Amino acid sequence: MTLRNIALGRLACLALLACLAAAGLPPGAAAQDTVAAWRVECAGDGKTLDCRAIQQMINREDKQVVVVVSARIPPDTKAPVLTIQLPLGINLVEPIQIKVDNGAVERQQIQTCTNVGCIVTIPLKDPLLAALRNGTLLKITIQDTNKRTINIDVPLLGFGLAFDKIK
Repeated sequence: MTLRNIALGRLACLALLACLAAAGLPPGAAAQDTVAAWRVECAGDGKTLDCRAIQQMINREDKQVVVVVSARIPPDTKAPVLTIQLPLGINLVEPIQIKVDNGAVERQQIQTCTNVGCIVTIPLKDPLLAALRNGTLLKITIQDTNKRTINIDVPLLGFGLAFDKIK
């Protein structure tokens, strides 16, 4: 990462914290809003169709995307994956934590950051897939660069139906 990217990341982190504060949420509180059920998006190259089940959490105040969670089955591997796009400006050293409802906590390392955010890709094995299908909330915990905890709750309403459509 360059110094410019680090500076931009810190600005994004401050913007995220400002968004949480503007929404009346302290840094340790949950960032959540009323959202629709999961949706399905597909793209194709004329030969194959690549579909994903998607849920976005958008800050009500400034309409900025806080997190995007998508599940897909890549045509080449046929192994389902869950991808989480997080905002820039988060602590890259500490793994994120995910859990469904009050289930077991999984720690996942951030793989990369781009201009749209930081990406975590997780193999969607049967226990996690079953938890997502039967659960109500995917709870994501991240830290900002000052090691303050930020909790993001992603509703799982419609996950199972959307995932079934992408098969």
